[in-house]
Amino acid sequence: MNAEHILDALGDVRDDYISDAAAPVRIGRPVRWLGTLAAALVLCLALAATAAAYTDAGYAILYALSPAIAQALKPVNETCEANGVRMTVDGAVIEENAAYIRIALTDLEGDLFDGSIDLCDSYDVKKGFDASVVGGTCALEDYDEDARTAVFLTQLAPLDGTVIRPGKVTFRLGEFSGHSTLRDGPVRGVDLSSVGEAADTVSMEASFFNTDAEPSADRIDCLPLGETVTEICPGAEVTGLGWIDGMLHVQIRTGPYTSGIVYLDDAPADGMDEGDVFDWARSPQYALDHRTICEDFIFDVTPAEAETLTLCGWFVTRSDPVQGPWEVTFPLE
Repeated sequence: MNAEHILDALGDVRDDYISDAAAPVRIGRPVRWLGTLAAALVLCLALAATAAAYTDAGYAILYALSPAIAQALKPVNETCEANGVRMTVDGAVIEENAAYIRIALTDLEGDLFDGSIDLCDSYDVKKGFDASVVGGTCALEDYDEDARTAVFLTQLAPLDGTVIRPGKVTFRLGEFSGHSTLRDGPVRGVDLSSVGEAADTVSMEASFFNTDAEPSADRIDCLPLGETVTEICPGAEVTGLGWIDGMLHVQIRTGPYTSGIVYLDDAPADGMDEGDVFDWARSPQYALDHRTICEDFIFDVTPAEAETLTLCGWFVTRSDPVQGPWEVTFPLE
């Protein structure tokens, strides 16, 4: 990257100052000398900024100061390899004021991931514009078993009508889980007809889902942290059951690589059919390590209804993640 390109990212500087900055200093031109010195200082700053853009720490500082400058100085690199995985840019376009970015991961070793690969929410998209006004998603779009390649589609869309303009974008991935196992079905060892009133409760913030009922408060009484009642699958277990204020509470503890929900079904079945009773509220309680999560799933059913229902679990268990990082920088047009 030459001086003119660097200065384009930092602002306009007169061409004659640039040429003077590279020329020997002559005595007897004090006014021009001041302009030359200013240009030289700008060039030094520009060169320092460019060097910073090549380091993680320097880039982070530049990006915090100005995303536009940081991305302008970031060198284009559309492919990278680390730990047996190649990451490449498979396409990046702007259509109808939304950005669509395809990132391909290729397994160079042959056993690092399959079609159940999960990015573990460890990806980050750096843009040359205000990221706070842009929403985004990233999901697996395609997996080619023969080529051992997974393609992820990232979509970016403004939340406030901001125009997405062409520029450079950096996509960074920290880790991924290469293999996932789905478990869906009845939870063994739980008899809903024998659940009693909770002896103790704790007040927790609640998040409400799948309900037409209006919550009476932002907080709700929940089960205190309990011990294992039964294992649902590796990484997920029932740690408490009880009735609180006429609601059935089922407390679930999940490990760092397992996530999912419990629901009620009128008979053992393989899947979530229409008519299943899903939680209408969830109240998370985070354990001390901030990776193991305990939460109450709260169901609006009566004890008589519960006797006819079966507790079921839908959980995904992921393999230990493969560490990166992988990073590519590319034009978005």
